[in-house]
Amino acid sequence: MRTPRGALPATLLCLTLTAAVGGCASGPEPGPEKGPIVFATGSDLSSTGVRQDLIEAFERRTGRSVRIVKLPDTADGQRSQLLAAGQSGNSDYDVLNLDVAWTAEFAEAGVIRPWGTALDGDFLDSVVKTVDHDGKIWGVPFNSDAGLLYYRKDLLHEYGYDQPPSNWGELKNVAGQVADAYNRRLAREGKGAKAPKMYGMVAQLRPYEGLTVNTLESAWANGGDPDAPSFTKGEQVGALQQGVADVKDRLDSIMPHEATAMDETESRRWFADGRALFMRNWPVEYASVAEKLTPGKQFAVAELPARPTDGKRMSVLGGQNLAISAGSRRPAGARALIEALTSPGSERCLLERGFAATRDSSYREAAKAPACPLPPERGEHGTGRRAPWPGQEPPYTRTLYAALRAAQPRPRSAHYQTFSKVVQIRVSEYLNSRGGTAIADALAREADEALSGRG
Repeated sequence: MRTPRGALPATLLCLTLTAAVGGCASGPEPGPEKGPIVFATGSDLSSTGVRQDLIEAFERRTGRSVRIVKLPDTADGQRSQLLAAGQSGNSDYDVLNLDVAWTAEFAEAGVIRPWGTALDGDFLDSVVKTVDHDGKIWGVPFNSDAGLLYYRKDLLHEYGYDQPPSNWGELKNVAGQVADAYNRRLAREGKGAKAPKMYGMVAQLRPYEGLTVNTLESAWANGGDPDAPSFTKGEQVGALQQGVADVKDRLDSIMPHEATAMDETESRRWFADGRALFMRNWPVEYASVAEKLTPGKQFAVAELPARPTDGKRMSVLGGQNLAISAGSRRPAGARALIEALTSPGSERCLLERGFAATRDSSYREAAKAPACPLPPERGEHGTGRRAPWPGQEPPYTRTLYAALRAAQPRPRSAHYQTFSKVVQIRVSEYLNSRGGTAIADALAREADEALSGRG
């Protein structure tokens, strides 16, 4: 049995639960909560609107109403709005849907309150790290994410490769060889002017959070330790610099220069349009790729390539956590909503509708997994499209499960956003330069300063 995480002393736990659900101490009982539970969240990125479906199911089951406040589309806009509202003391929010990288910052800013009880042992170990700060649990994992390697299965097979590359060096060699051979064949057949040129790979290298993610994954592939507090000490020395150098090497050899302006959507378009052999992206893009390419025949997904020293395959952990706003006037309702949205059945719904679930039980074989409480027809929502895999697990589930268990959180610091901005500015500058390592060398020192609050 897993040791409970984030348990509080009895007196503090009592006070926390009193604020949430009443009882456990003498004094007047709190009055009934008034008004709808206010849920602040970004857009539902699935094609099915599953998160809204789960909220509506909660309303029908409990009789409590939920008012959804849509935040800006960008992560920076969401973070700024939530922090400003929480620190002003005028926020009416009850439940906050937070990026997994924000826990430490929001906790130290006093914008969210401790969850107050340990999480049950069904949550994946990797995702639990994202709600743990300073020995306390500050929320509940809602949906997760891990980077995957998308690859053109048909073209690899055609040119003699029946498995995706095992490490990044092999990927570069295979990508260059197959893309060149494919483009030469098109030219010989007179199709070069009509068919798009094939590049070896695309990834998210625009100066935003996606560039930070790709940089961290490359640093870890070069021996970096995700748990190390510094990039300039011990075995960490050189990992970040070499990681950045490898990203630039791939950009200069097997990627289009347009990758420096790509996000998740644009890189997915290139891959689905047949302009790239490999792509690093999140599983939420799988269904969109499958609209143009046939899963299992034309394309497939694998874990990210391993680092050659020890065979570890590490992706940056993505996703969102749910937390109770420090200023919530409906904490009991907020807690009930979070518990409903993160229950075993709800997490199975998220998996079936395109998200990465945060519970181990979601990834069991279908007959043994918790049943999604939503009927299959609820998969059609808003966009007029049905859920890609109603009532069953997505075809990439086994790969995703392995990737999630090996995934690692981004640096858990209240100053993470400053760190990420430093990475975005410096790495983007380096990728667009003609050479030299001075930028990469300065990055490790500036990254340390940013994480410690000195930057």
